[in-house]
Amino acid sequence: MITDHMMEQKTFNHSQRSTARLLFIVCCLLFIFSVLPAAAQKKRTPAVPVKEQAQAAIAVYDFERAESLLTAEITALKKRRKPTGDLEAMLERARQGALKLHATERITIIDSLVCPKNLMLRNIHLSHESGRIDSYASTYHTRDKSGATIYENEFANKRYLALVTLPESVTAPEGVTLPEGVTVPEGSPEGSEGPLRLAVTDKLGDNWSAPVPLTGLIDEEELEDAPGYAENYPFLLADGITLYYAATSPESLGGYDIFVTRSDGEDGSFLKPENIGYPYNSPANDYLLAIDDFNQLGWFVSDRNQPADSVCIYIFIPNETRQMYGDEVTSAQLRARARIASIRDTWDIADKETIATARKRLAALQQGLNGGSTMTAVPDFIFPIDDQRTYTRITDFKSPVAREKMKQWVQLDKNVTTDATMLQRLRDNYTNAKSSERQQMATTILQLEKTHYPQLQELQQLAKEIRNIEINHK
Repeated sequence: MITDHMMEQKTFNHSQRSTARLLFIVCCLLFIFSVLPAAAQKKRTPAVPVKEQAQAAIAVYDFERAESLLTAEITALKKRRKPTGDLEAMLERARQGALKLHATERITIIDSLVCPKNLMLRNIHLSHESGRIDSYASTYHTRDKSGATIYENEFANKRYLALVTLPESVTAPEGVTLPEGVTVPEGSPEGSEGPLRLAVTDKLGDNWSAPVPLTGLIDEEELEDAPGYAENYPFLLADGITLYYAATSPESLGGYDIFVTRSDGEDGSFLKPENIGYPYNSPANDYLLAIDDFNQLGWFVSDRNQPADSVCIYIFIPNETRQMYGDEVTSAQLRARARIASIRDTWDIADKETIATARKRLAALQQGLNGGSTMTAVPDFIFPIDDQRTYTRITDFKSPVAREKMKQWVQLDKNVTTDATMLQRLRDNYTNAKSSERQQMATTILQLEKTHYPQLQELQQLAKEIRNIEINHK
C-alpha cells in the first residue's frame, strides 16, 4: 500500500532529478554562449596574406620560410588559374637571398653613424691616395635633383660619374657661371629626366673629355626586363681596375644593391659585375662602398632600418680576401650577422686591439681634415695626454724623457698590432683546418698568446708612464 509519505518522497526525488537536469542544460548553454563569441571573433579575424608573411620572413632573412610559403601559395593559385607574377618575383628574391646568405662575408665593423642621406658623402673620410667622392652638383657647381655622384682618382685626371641618358648637347644652367677650366659634361642630370647610368671622363690638358658610358655592366636583354634600371655611387679601388657601384639590377636583393666589377682592358669595357652579397647588401637600399687601402678602412652606406631620407654609414676593417662564416655560428646567428642585427656581434674576442688600432686610424683621418673630404698626410699616432691635449707626432712632446719613451711605445704598438693580426688569422684558419694541421696551429697560437698579452699590458703601462711624465714636465 502506498502511503502519503512514500508519494511525497517519490515526488521529491523526481523534483531533484528535474532540477539537476535543468542545471546541466543551463551550464551547457552558458558554456556554448561563452565559446561562440570567441569562435565568431576568431572566424572574423582575417588571415595574414601569404605575401605579407613572406615579406616579413625576408625582412629577417628567413628565406627558407619565405620560399616555403610562396611555393605553396603559387601552386594553389595556379590550380585556380590565378595570376602569380608578383609572388614568383618574390620567390626568386627569396631564393637569391638564401644562396647569398651562406656566402655572408665575415667583417669587423668598428663604428656606425646615422645621418641624412644628403650628407652621407661628407661623413666618409678618405686619404688623398684613395681619391675623392663627391656629389655631381658640388663638383660641377650646378643644380642637380637626381642625387648623382662622382669618383675622382688621386691624380685628379679621371672621373667616374653618374649621368642620365646622354643628350646631343648641353649648356651651363641659367644663372650659373662655371670656374675656368670646368665645363658641365654632356648628359648632366640638371634639367633631365630618366635613370642614371655610369660614365667615365678623362682630363686632357685643362679640360675634361666627353663622358663615355661604361659598357658591360648590364646585358641589353636584362635591360629590357628592368625599365627602371639605374647606376650610381661609383668608387674605384687604388688598383685602378676594381670598380664598386650601386645599381637597381634584376639581381638586386632590394632597391639599390652594391656590385663589383673589373676593367676588361684598355677599351673601357668591364667584366660582368657581381652582387657583393651580405652584409653589405640588404632588402633595403644599399648605396655606396668605399675602401681606403692606405689606412685599411672601409665604409658602406645603407638605409636599412632607417627613417625616410636617413642612412647608416658602417665603418669596417676590409679583408684581404673574402672570409665567410663556418660551423661556429648557428643559422639564426648567421642571419643576424647578415642583416647586422648588432655591430658587437661582428667582433671576435681577439679583435679588441685590432679595433682600437683601426679606430685610431679613423680618428686620424677625421682630425686631419681641413674643411675638405680628403687629407694629404696621416698623423703618426693618436695619443691623448689629457682632456685638452692629443699628440700626433713625436715632436709634440715637451719632455725629452717622454719623447724617448714614446719611441718605445710606437715600436711596441706595432709589435702588438702585428701579433694581434697574426693571432686572428690563425684562429680563423684553425676552424677550417684539418686535424693534422690543428695541433701545430694550436702550438703556434699558444706561443703567440704567451708573448702577446704581456706585451699588451706593457704597452698600457708605458702609456700611463708617458702621460704622467709629460703632464708633470715643467
